[in-house]
Amino acid sequence: MRVTITVPEETTAVFVVATDKDPGDLPAAIRRRLPGPFAAAVSERLGTPRLVLTCHPAAGSPWDLSHVTGVDEDDAERIRQATRHIGVTSVMPAGDLPSGPHLARAAAKAIAESLCGVPVDLDTGRVLPVVPFGRFDEFTLADDWLGSTLPPYRNSGRCTADEDDIDGCACVHRATRGLGRFGLPELEISGVACPHDLAALNVLRTTAQRLLPLGRHPGDHSLPTEVMLTSADFSAFWGTSDSMWDDGPIAVRLTEAGPGRLGIHPPAIFPGTLNEWLWDELPPVLHELLGCEADHAASIRSGG
Repeated sequence: MRVTITVPEETTAVFVVATDKDPGDLPAAIRRRLPGPFAAAVSERLGTPRLVLTCHPAAGSPWDLSHVTGVDEDDAERIRQATRHIGVTSVMPAGDLPSGPHLARAAAKAIAESLCGVPVDLDTGRVLPVVPFGRFDEFTLADDWLGSTLPPYRNSGRCTADEDDIDGCACVHRATRGLGRFGLPELEISGVACPHDLAALNVLRTTAQRLLPLGRHPGDHSLPTEVMLTSADFSAFWGTSDSMWDDGPIAVRLTEAGPGRLGIHPPAIFPGTLNEWLWDELPPVLHELLGCEADHAASIRSGG
């Protein structure tokens, strides 16, 4: 059995800035705010399909920002009060990764800074964080390119299952957002018990990193249903050279869950349940690692 991933010739990334200010000369504002290399690269793309700027009244905007996540009260209020939505759209050939999304995101951040607006990554449905621009020829998937985050532990207090019961509940469903702009299907995992939420999230992250190189090669890719995830895959997700675990790779089984979606499951030979696999078969770090800066110390979760 195999699964097929079809990488398109072109992908699209969209960012939106919500603001109540007159946009004025947007290209000039972008150039003033961006570091030199970014400004030059963005200038070359402006006015081409690789970087298109559009402005709409918020009331008639083609983009619904009412369900954007990752907002604090101030950002939420500014989104509600915005009178304009400025779109930054990049249509990219497959070989334009990762520079294309980087430059479009940098342009959106520059516009937001210039107009005191809120920049939103439409593909993940999240507000863009305030982070350094870095280099647009370097790429780390953990740099807010993947819209899947840790769910509320114990289902926000609504889950009453015994925490020591490996299969005590099936509250958690996790799915990625944002892989489509890299030409890849989104990933999902369902039926996860609350105590294993972080492990499930890290399996999604590692699988996404394993598939990411395919996004540079348009066409059909036939993969075995079971894919091997390595410590190097998890390290590459975070952009670190540190080894994440000492044991060998772990196998995950992929299934076609729907158009543009792949489901993640235990390998076919595993005799137990999904939650038993998450608990018994994964390296401990996948249950512990909340976040990790590139080549810096990791952040470990303790307790629940």
